[in-house]
Amino acid sequence: MRKAVEANGAQSAAKVLTLLRLVGAHNTQGPRLTDLIEQSGYDRSTTHRLLACLAEEGFVEHIPGTKRYRLGLESIQLGLMASDTSSVAELFQPVIRRVARKVGDTVFLMVRSGDHALCLRREEGSFPVKIFLVEPGMRRLLGLSTVGVSMLAALPDEDITSIHKRHSAEYGRQKVTIESLRELVAQCRAAGFAEQAFFMKEVYGVGCSVQISPTVHAGVSIAGINSRMTASRRREIGLMLKEELASMAWRPKSARMLPPTDEAPDIGP
Repeated sequence: MRKAVEANGAQSAAKVLTLLRLVGAHNTQGPRLTDLIEQSGYDRSTTHRLLACLAEEGFVEHIPGTKRYRLGLESIQLGLMASDTSSVAELFQPVIRRVARKVGDTVFLMVRSGDHALCLRREEGSFPVKIFLVEPGMRRLLGLSTVGVSMLAALPDEDITSIHKRHSAEYGRQKVTIESLRELVAQCRAAGFAEQAFFMKEVYGVGCSVQISPTVHAGVSIAGINSRMTASRRREIGLMLKEELASMAWRPKSARMLPPTDEAPDIGP
């Protein structure tokens, strides 16, 4: 009898975790109850009961005015603790401050979170026109930011295809096809950094990322207005970012994360 109860408890826990993963995998748009039923294979009453349990504990929440769900505060806090983003932010703070001083434009620090890049910090440069493509705490699907493209470039091609397939609706809204995504990745792999145009080419971004531990992939990007971000300057910025991040790369024989010591030439205003 006891074994049967334990087995039922384990099965219920597995079902709860499955639903939590499904909500997290589609967190940007937010899955509906019908989506979760279809993807989990659970019946309606079971799915609804487990969602209610997750919501009561704060791990998922209902999106007001919709029939969709998203991760709750408890899930987000667990994720932040697991990835230790505060340590990442502290590690990179001297880097983004130094880069902002050199280039004069807005600098962003991002860390990979599943299929997304999470913005941890933003550092404003001295140039009076500020570009705020993303706010700290916001997520961008991989490939929809320069750091996100750089993170994709480090993955096998089949993983990139899988990510695009999982989020085809959101990529479609941004008019990002799998072909255009592969092209951005190929350009990034060739150059060692990513560059993208935003807002009808009024704004350009340059980004680079690095694996700083076996489980943490972080990156830095810079955004500026078109008149400042010429092709030659974008290349200078990209090479500077590569140099800044190179010494922070994780190496299997020594996982120590060392801050950069060499300063790149000033390419600011």
